[in-house]
Amino acid sequence: MAFKVEQRIGISRPVDDVYEIVADLKGWTQWSPIHQVVEGELRFGAPVRFEEQYEGLGLWEIGGFVSDWSPLSHIHIGVPKKFYEGSLIRFFEFEELSKTGCSFAIGAVFSGFLSEREGRRYAKFLKKGFTAYCEALKARAEA
Repeated sequence: MAFKVEQRIGISRPVDDVYEIVADLKGWTQWSPIHQVVEGELRFGAPVRFEEQYEGLGLWEIGGFVSDWSPLSHIHIGVPKKFYEGSLIRFFEFEELSKTGCSFAIGAVFSGFLSEREGRRYAKFLKKGFTAYCEALKARAEA
């Protein structure tokens, strides 16, 4: 079993434009309301580190690596955990709906008993933060 927290939004811009904003990881701190620190680059296996601020939860540090990546499609960040804790995948996914519009999703998939419990415990905070991220991305892309 797995527990997924996800937020999806439609954006009135070509998928290329939206992807370009998200692919600039280091630029997130300029517009993302949840990202305080972002380190890393997009290449397979590259280390990535986020410091995210969630209302009601506080600072959440994510240290992982680019586990899967396909331009204009998706970015998956694997977050290593101890074997008994399960696993966590942070994802950013893009879907072209037309030449002038796309959908974007940000989320987390918690797998394994302890990880699923963690996901359920923090879901409402993550959902609110993911919503803020989506709205800020939409505003930036459509400006």
